[in-house]
Amino acid sequence: MTLKTDTISDLATFFNTDEFAETITYTPSGGTAISITAIREEMDPSIMSEAPPGDSIILLVKSADVSNPQRGDSFIINNETWYLIRNLGGGSPADVWKLEISRSDKRRL
Repeated sequence: MTLKTDTISDLATFFNTDEFAETITYTPSGGTAISITAIREEMDPSIMSEAPPGDSIILLVKSADVSNPQRGDSFIINNETWYLIRNLGGGSPADVWKLEISRSDKRRL
């Protein structure tokens, strides 16, 4: 086994809906909605930008599921629409994207 195959195997565990992940709907800007698994991380309120508490979260998604996240993309989590604010990095084939998303439509610029 290589590190890459080990990492992909580990991602399967973390992104298991019986473990840390949940199934959400991802819609790329101008694209078709698909179901993916994702992991939510609550943001530290001390570093949040001007937004109501709980308005923004960090979302981890497999780069194999979301190839090129960009502003205008949306995510439906528990029947609520969230919007991609910025991509915080990641994206190699055996990696995850770390995305800041907001449920505030005003921040969707």
